[in-house]
Amino acid sequence: MIDKTLETKNDLKEPKTLQNGFKEVAKNSTFVQDILRDVTGINLSKQEITKLKVLLRFDTKGSLFDNIQNIYQLVGANFESPEKIIIIPFTNSKGSEHLNIQRIGR
Repeated sequence: MIDKTLETKNDLKEPKTLQNGFKEVAKNSTFVQDILRDVTGINLSKQEITKLKVLLRFDTKGSLFDNIQNIYQLVGANFESPEKIIIIPFTNSKGSEHLNIQRIGR
């Protein structure tokens, strides 16, 4: 007797072949989540993302990079295990300021 669940699991592991002969690369579209237009989060819960949206919208003014200290203070006062949060500032391909807020470990 053939195990249907095993067949289904195997189907998911094999990447599809595209028309050009290359295999499709697996991507996880939920790994990086938008917090605001210029802020993304990695490994944060839905609740933390919602809280950050509110805090960043109302408690930061001006340049994102000028607000990094303020954001750490907000995270420190409002998050469980704030010592595991890191903020990575960078400029995107258009030259705009962007922040990536990540939880390291759990």
